[in-house]
Amino acid sequence: MSGPGNLVVRSVDAEGRAALAELVLAWARDSETGEPRYILELGPDRRGAKCGCECASCGLALTAVNAAKSEFKTRPHFRHPDGAEKSACTVLAARAAVLSHFREEGWLELPRRRMSAEARGLSGTQYQAWVERPSEKVHISNFDFRDRAFAVLTLDDGRTLRVQLTGTAGGSSADEHGVPQPTIFLDLQDVSLASMTPADLRRRLSLLPNSICWLGHWDDADLQAAAERAARAEAERYLDEVPADLELPEGLAPACRRETLLHYEVKRILEQARELMVPGLKVEVEVPLHSGGSLNGSWSLDAERILLSNVRLEHRFGPLVPDVFCDGTTVAGVQLRPLLVEVTVTNVIDADRIGRIRTAGAAALEINLGLTGGRVTRDELRQLVVEELAAKRWLHYPELERQRAVLQTRLELQAAEEIAAKIAADKEAARLAQERRLEVLATPATEIGRRFLAAVTARLDEETWGRRQLEAPSGRPLMSRAQELVAEAVGDLSMHGYPEAGDVGLVGFHGLLSRLLTIQLDRGVGFRFESALEALNAFRQSHIAERTNFILFFIAVRAYRPDIRAQEWFTDWTNEVKASVQSGERTYARNATYDRILTLLFPEMAGGLSKDFGKLKPSTGYEVQPRYKASHRENVAESEASPKVASPTPQLGVQGSGLDADKRGWWLRGRDLDAWCKANPESAAAFFGQQSRRKS
Repeated sequence: MSGPGNLVVRSVDAEGRAALAELVLAWARDSETGEPRYILELGPDRRGAKCGCECASCGLALTAVNAAKSEFKTRPHFRHPDGAEKSACTVLAARAAVLSHFREEGWLELPRRRMSAEARGLSGTQYQAWVERPSEKVHISNFDFRDRAFAVLTLDDGRTLRVQLTGTAGGSSADEHGVPQPTIFLDLQDVSLASMTPADLRRRLSLLPNSICWLGHWDDADLQAAAERAARAEAERYLDEVPADLELPEGLAPACRRETLLHYEVKRILEQARELMVPGLKVEVEVPLHSGGSLNGSWSLDAERILLSNVRLEHRFGPLVPDVFCDGTTVAGVQLRPLLVEVTVTNVIDADRIGRIRTAGAAALEINLGLTGGRVTRDELRQLVVEELAAKRWLHYPELERQRAVLQTRLELQAAEEIAAKIAADKEAARLAQERRLEVLATPATEIGRRFLAAVTARLDEETWGRRQLEAPSGRPLMSRAQELVAEAVGDLSMHGYPEAGDVGLVGFHGLLSRLLTIQLDRGVGFRFESALEALNAFRQSHIAERTNFILFFIAVRAYRPDIRAQEWFTDWTNEVKASVQSGERTYARNATYDRILTLLFPEMAGGLSKDFGKLKPSTGYEVQPRYKASHRENVAESEASPKVASPTPQLGVQGSGLDADKRGWWLRGRDLDAWCKANPESAAAFFGQQSRRKS
């Protein structure tokens, strides 16, 4: 840019405008030379109308008032002719005073010149850049007042600068021919400059560079071009502008051009870095077991650095054309040849493409730049591609699939071994169970019955006299030795055809055995009684359900004869029960469900148990109560619900047809008994002592 320039002195202060009329005019223009003149610069010969000065604004001749006087009442000043229009003269005089100061000083501090430009990236993002010329101090060699609007300064280096004299900044910096000119606008907010002395002006104008702004500069065209280049460079830095040294295919949409640019940039980074970090891998395999559990195995590979070679862009590999094709070698020496790198931005690698990659058998890594969440610079992209792991994932890793197959095979073999071991263990358990069964069946039921009663007595004594339960580490109670013996005897009796041995109503705490043992041993068993007499008295006064056992108690008393002496209440009790039964009442009728096992356990009671006195009529079967659990008494009642099963004893209505048996009685006879024996050979053998009752 070439040409003269403008300096603007602006008065925008509201109070300054109001005071214009009161300000004196201390500056004027020499009529002969056109130079600015300060009132006190005039000599005595240039007083009054002889001053030879005119107004810099309106051009009228001025009168020098009190010029060249050392004493005065009215401050020395220039005065317009009477009646002259002078509204703008004070302002222009102030501008002239400032320009005169510049000419006399010979130096001007020019402000910096800043310009900006914007460039639109491929993504549509706008990138802005600023460039500037620094401030400079210039020497003024010539000062030319062109008119009331501006003056032209000539600098030592030959450059010219227009100083705009209009009251507001803005507008065009072009000359009358429309050619842009270097122009500055000087912003002064104090019109009192028109009345200041040169010394006052020098002090006041020392801060002028802070109030000067450019309207046009010699280097504006170069600055504008530099700003545009900087904006494009900023877009390139964010990989949003195709660099000049890269040619892309014609006809690509901006979004496709940017993705292609990113692919080229990743290739360039990998070519230069010759390495990259890759994420770790882990495979887990689970093989279910027939027992309900499972076998688990895993293989993992930590994140590691891979060295690269032979990096190529979009090189065909069979049916695939990956974004980057190269060879890789891990630090441990594992070869990945080839290694395919897929760079994704907005596109997605679908399952079909992953399937083709796996079919090809090559290791494939995805770098998803879409995860960056926005713009990324070239340096940030290099860090992301080479070092970081967050945007990377393996699409296929051949060793992973091999390790998966190895794990699957190993776990399946282990599962097969466990199954075989389980089958062998089951066979061994079955063999031992059979040996145990044969051993139990070879032992007389009476011997097992004695063992059973001894264990039950010990167990009930533990409960009654408060022996502390042992606890396992889990907090659950451990079985005492007596409990274990009871459980063992229950199982042995079941093998002999006495499944009712484990019924809670029989063997449970305060069950039927507890009462009969108390009478047999003449002491409390399961009860805190000192004798059978105390127990019987308590039984007599107990709840109504106990009445069905009264006849059993009387049979036990007759069999074991505890010390009840001559107790009148006992005689009255037996007479009451006997009378009730004889009258046909069911109040004290007893159930014969446990007669068979009671006969085994208490043979002394067999005679009384075989009698029909007080027995309920036979039913179609009996309900087997919950099996005995070998634990403390609270656990005994946990399984009180058990399905009804056919009686293992030769009862009427179970297997017999009633051909020979008395339907009013309980036991089978004749052909009914023979039919039951054939249908229940094991139970018959146990019931009749291993010998058939019926001989053919």
